[in-house]
Amino acid sequence: MTRPVLLLMAFSVARGGVAVAQEAHQCPIDWVGRGGEIEELLLTAEPVSVEDVGMGVTKPSKVVLKKDGVELGAAFKPIQRGRQKGFWESYEAEIAAYELDKILGMNMVPPTVERVINKQKGSLQYWVKDCKLYKELQGQAPTRPSEWSHQLSVMKMFDVLIMNKDRNAQNFLVDGDWHMVLIDHSRGFITEDDIGKDEKKLPVQFDRKMVEKLRSLDAASLEASFEKLLMGGQVKSLIKRRDALLAYLDELVAKQGEARVFFN
Repeated sequence: MTRPVLLLMAFSVARGGVAVAQEAHQCPIDWVGRGGEIEELLLTAEPVSVEDVGMGVTKPSKVVLKKDGVELGAAFKPIQRGRQKGFWESYEAEIAAYELDKILGMNMVPPTVERVINKQKGSLQYWVKDCKLYKELQGQAPTRPSEWSHQLSVMKMFDVLIMNKDRNAQNFLVDGDWHMVLIDHSRGFITEDDIGKDEKKLPVQFDRKMVEKLRSLDAASLEASFEKLLMGGQVKSLIKRRDALLAYLDELVAKQGEARVFFN
């Protein structure tokens, strides 16, 4: 969870028609299909221990929770909305990232809720077991390269949408089957609109189903979904970035054709 020099430039998505199942980017990890159950545990289970993680600029704590014989871990971040060491951050952005993940059907951001721990209000995010930071796996070949490319593309789409400039090899996880788990979004959802033209940060291929969901987003429904998590300007900026990302996609399709731009 520390934040070294940005490493997204090292991530590549192959051009051309890569045959990948429509839902290949979704992670069959332990919270998928159990999101509501885990949210309820995060909200109601009793904290039995709280300890510093010992790493990360945002100084998260690991909380162990228990309820009815069930035990789970969670990362707690009581980051108050505002500038922290030059960056706009908030714990609300962590929760908003999870809510947007659900809207888009990604299954890549672990369940995250608002919770008071030790008299502090913050985000409480499910601690996914049996994963490693991508930094520990760099240089190794993914077991399914085409699926890995698909996941990278979805991650880039998501980061552009929330204006997450902080993605690096220490803030996403990988499980034993090379499924991605996206974490550390406290610096997301800023009000910057310009997505730029850097192909190292923008997708070169797109997930068709996710694009359809992007097109269906509107400010009113997002404001209702995010409630007090995001302020009005943040939602408006998200919509503007969505529009810019779709315009970029349309340009790619016009130049290269759908077969090269969309995953099959």
